[in-house]
Amino acid sequence: MGKNNAPNVDYKKELIKNNVLAFVPRGNSMWPTLKHKGQSVIVQAKSERLKQFDVALYVRGQNNFVLHRVLEVLPDGYIMCGDSQYDLEKVLEEQIFGVMIGFYRGKKYIDCTDQKYLKKVERWYERKKWRKIRIKIFFFTNRVKNKLKRMFRRDKQDV
Repeated sequence: MGKNNAPNVDYKKELIKNNVLAFVPRGNSMWPTLKHKGQSVIVQAKSERLKQFDVALYVRGQNNFVLHRVLEVLPDGYIMCGDSQYDLEKVLEEQIFGVMIGFYRGKKYIDCTDQKYLKKVERWYERKKWRKIRIKIFFFTNRVKNKLKRMFRRDKQDV
């Protein structure tokens, strides 16, 4: 999911040490699959080439950890994108060190090999127009909610 920039955690070192890692992703780049509130992801160390629709944990720059989906497999890397984004990014094989194997939505565990989950992911990417509309609505409503929260806090402080 987007940027997981927890300054005290080096996800790569933790994965090398333990081979598996659980954390709560931050940001909205993987919405609607992952939501940073009430969800945690399970990532295991990458041991083989990824496939289309796998979710990779990789490093961008020095210490910017990103969790995004593989849209296309290339000879030397992958084309990646967050589920709620349009911009594609080429990521080299050596940047990727983990792959999501599942996630918790509340108390319910969803395995990344689950056929129902995989069908949902495929449909999300097949329906480009619908996907774009849902993403725009999601971010618009988030902006409105955040603005209302700020206004409400400001009004409370003025009293």
